[in-house]
Amino acid sequence: MDFKELVFKKIRKLTKKDFDIDTPIRGLNIDSLDLVILISELETNFNIEITDDELMKIKTIGDVLEIIEQKKSK
Repeated sequence: MDFKELVFKKIRKLTKKDFDIDTPIRGLNIDSLDLVILISELETNFNIEITDDELMKIKTIGDVLEIIEQKKSK
């Protein structure tokens, strides 16, 4: 399973809505606590750290994927 599939799987646990990489996080009805939990799980899974500033910039699913990809490549 690649990282994108894992991220999508974790998001599916939080929402019943359909989504793609362009879907806004707000459109999924994921509250801020759920987002923090999601990010925490992703940090653990990928052994990365997402800063508060980066977290505040997340608007879409694609933003989440982009941050993870950047962190993994370092």
